[in-house]
Amino acid sequence: MKKIILIFILYIAAFGSYGQVPDALKQRIAGKTKLTDIMREVEIFYANDKDATQLKKNNEEGEFENDYLRWKRWEYYNSSRLDENGNIIPNVNRKIYDGWKDYVNTSPLHINAPQSSYSSWNVFGPTTVTRYGNGYNSGYGRVNCIAFHPTLANYLLVGTPQGGIWKTTNNGTSWFSLTDNLPSSSIGGLVWDRTNSNVIYALTGDGDASGGGFVSGYGYNVPSLGVFKTTDGGITWFLTGNFPGVVGNFYGYKLMQHPSSANTLFAATTDGIYKTTNGGTTWTQVQVGNFTDIEFKPGNPTIMYAAQRSSSSPFWRSTNSGDTWATASTGLTTSSSRIAIGVSANQPDYIYVLAGGATGFGSFRGLFRSTSTGTPSFSVRSTTPNILGYPNNGSDEKDQAGYDLGIEVDPANASTVITAGINIWRSTDGGSTYGGTSRTQWYDNPAGIDYVHADVHNVTYNPLNNYLYSVSDGGVGYSTDNGANWTFISGILQILATYHADYYEADANIIGCGAQDNGTNIRYTASNTYRHIYGADGFDCVIKSNDPNTIVYVANDQIHKTTSGGTSETDVSPAGLGNFAQIARDYNTNTRIFAGDGSNIYRSTDFGSTWTTFSLGFGSRVLTTCPSNSNRLYCSNGSTLLRSDDATTTCTFTTKSGTTGYPTGVNLTGVEVWPSNSLVIYASFGGYVAGRKVYSSTSGGDSWTNISGSLPNVACHSIAVDASNTVYVGTDVGVFVKSSAMTDWQPFYNYLPRTPVSELMINNTSGRIYACTFGRGNFYTDLYSTCPVSLNIVGNYSGASFYEASSTVTSTATASQGSGNNMALKSGGYVRMDPGFEIKNGSEYVAYIAPCNTGGIPLKVQTIDETLPTQTMYVPAKNGVRFADGIIQRILPEKNGAELEIISDGTYSARIVNQNGTLVKKIFTDQQKQKGEGTINFSTNGMSAGLYYLQLFKENELVHFHEIDIR
Repeated sequence: MKKIILIFILYIAAFGSYGQVPDALKQRIAGKTKLTDIMREVEIFYANDKDATQLKKNNEEGEFENDYLRWKRWEYYNSSRLDENGNIIPNVNRKIYDGWKDYVNTSPLHINAPQSSYSSWNVFGPTTVTRYGNGYNSGYGRVNCIAFHPTLANYLLVGTPQGGIWKTTNNGTSWFSLTDNLPSSSIGGLVWDRTNSNVIYALTGDGDASGGGFVSGYGYNVPSLGVFKTTDGGITWFLTGNFPGVVGNFYGYKLMQHPSSANTLFAATTDGIYKTTNGGTTWTQVQVGNFTDIEFKPGNPTIMYAAQRSSSSPFWRSTNSGDTWATASTGLTTSSSRIAIGVSANQPDYIYVLAGGATGFGSFRGLFRSTSTGTPSFSVRSTTPNILGYPNNGSDEKDQAGYDLGIEVDPANASTVITAGINIWRSTDGGSTYGGTSRTQWYDNPAGIDYVHADVHNVTYNPLNNYLYSVSDGGVGYSTDNGANWTFISGILQILATYHADYYEADANIIGCGAQDNGTNIRYTASNTYRHIYGADGFDCVIKSNDPNTIVYVANDQIHKTTSGGTSETDVSPAGLGNFAQIARDYNTNTRIFAGDGSNIYRSTDFGSTWTTFSLGFGSRVLTTCPSNSNRLYCSNGSTLLRSDDATTTCTFTTKSGTTGYPTGVNLTGVEVWPSNSLVIYASFGGYVAGRKVYSSTSGGDSWTNISGSLPNVACHSIAVDASNTVYVGTDVGVFVKSSAMTDWQPFYNYLPRTPVSELMINNTSGRIYACTFGRGNFYTDLYSTCPVSLNIVGNYSGASFYEASSTVTSTATASQGSGNNMALKSGGYVRMDPGFEIKNGSEYVAYIAPCNTGGIPLKVQTIDETLPTQTMYVPAKNGVRFADGIIQRILPEKNGAELEIISDGTYSARIVNQNGTLVKKIFTDQQKQKGEGTINFSTNGMSAGLYYLQLFKENELVHFHEIDIR
């Protein structure tokens, strides 16, 4: 039931050389906060500016970046995140974070509910992306920053603007996420504490994409919440102290730790430089302004340097460990939109400055150097070639310095300078020359220069091995020879920002998706390897229902068609097509599809080769066809919902918004139709009005019922309904489900990160639902059922979680956050805890053997024996809960002993307790036992009739139990 339409967080920078709104347009939008008012002025301003709105077909990344396009992205983002009066909301990131916290803290959740979420989401890639056909900028997703372990060279952290924080312990061969349970985790800066590797700091907010601020500080992208911190290696995170004096939005650029004082850190932000001396408990603003970079003088951290954006005095210096700052820009250009700073331990007095294009226009302004930190005076090292442009010979006059700019100097040789922009360049003579060509190229050509995805946000050396790393819009790369040659290491870094997707009904392994910065990608096998078949931003696609190699897909303001699975393609755009067209299939005629753009509905009867145009007079953000009725079509621009009952002929529409029960103050983000009845529809809504999230209609929109229930107060973006009339909604914090038997929504996000879900799709043949996310790639799980046969629970858990299955539950999960961190597992057969399972720090755990849907689980944790520490789990269950260290195989006849299987050597104890957990008898205490089988003897003489439990402990932790029934 395509199509659910919304473009999420828009991480492309602002306007005019990635940084500025033209002055004439600034005047037109000054003081306006309503989205419709702002966009009215934008449309008028760009109406006759063909250079700003039309694309160039010359295989340049720049063809997909123009001012008008960025405004349209901004419009899409904000359309689902407005206040009740249609105004843009300052700091949407705070709204998401607070909405999630409120839901967790105040909602009953499902820990004691008779129904659980039953989902078990699986990674669906991409974990490998290969260039194919006309694809040319394959990648995994945006990465903003990188940090290194204090002692282990292969241990890396990267921070992303959409997908949180990821860690590798093998230099990128594999990666795993540290922030799946942390919503709004847009990361601008990272510090891995050099004195304690369990401590990590993360500066939030997407500085590079902020463009230096936009529309009076309103939310063009993801603002900062401040600095998050973990003290347990990333299992749990908490916000450090507030940045004082912040008004409105601000964004994070860089986080630095003092070389000799671990609790002293500096944050460079759009709101100034902030300093903490107590590990983030409190912060002080030590300098006002928009600062994008910060560095220490090698060997003397009392001297520091900072870069101020779009300033006549771009370079700043401190001589007292950052407490006060003064300008020191002698000899530098004053017309650059942004600079970056490089230093080297080889020549501590040298300071390099890379200057980007002039404000609002132009290319490389120069590489500068000072050889004196006492009173820095800079001289020009070079102004050509343009090392910030697209061609690898530097022959153009373009740059994106407001969005991607970096410099690094070899710590062992101050003459080796590495610069980053669209491509990576290297100089070996202190920035005078660059060897003729860039060291990497944004265009993915296997026969050419080493490929590193376009838009490189940072380059930096690992101090442990002197490897040079880059992070870009496509992932992570590294060089072992000071930037001469590069290797891309983003494997299984699942951070793709998927806008929209489609699936192939006959084969659940096949899916196509459009992604921010990383084009159109198709998955044909179960390997999670995707073909990258076209570049730039991919938005939407449809796979032909009887031929998975025939696909129609959208790239910005074009529609393309392939009949070869991406080997070749044809531009089939209808005349006048606008940006971000949405596509939907006719479920009953495999050659008929529909598209909707800024002002029209288009219909094709030959699967996209030709089109018929129907004017709507406003944009189409939602486009949904009906499986049971080809003539019925729903579409919306967000504020107005229309329905056509003759979509295959004249395609006329009637308005269905504003009817009885239809909500006000929120924008429509998705419509889904029950497969067997095209008049039964469900609609999702954005915005932050509590209780206005999901509505249903049994009359095709003539009247509506609010079914929002206790959904968290965050924007909903996608919706789906299966054949049993179970509804799923995708939000900024995951997926929720409501069956026809439920009175309220239940979380449906086991193993799914707290991330925006941009598309939900149901494959009925496989009984599978797909969730495409904006920042964490794609996932799938089985459709909701009253009870799955089996579940496998993994990962780090926070809050309250409950899972049940009819036959088996296994787990390697951990819970360590203390009081309120509760895990409950229930199974009709057995519950098994495998190696890696851990409950600690006062977290609570129970396992229960019983049929599904037989009520909740007791969570009371009881002290079993005062001679041992309070146990973190109480297990009122029958036989079969299995831990990893030992098993009680069976109770011997006459109940005078038991057989054990010791799985790992250690110190064990055993005892008998009654049903209330009260100690009845100690069997043995602190005995050394080795791996293998054994027998223990005890007597039940004198014990009254009833149920008892023989419990086995290893080193004071319960590992297994067995019921003893005395009659």
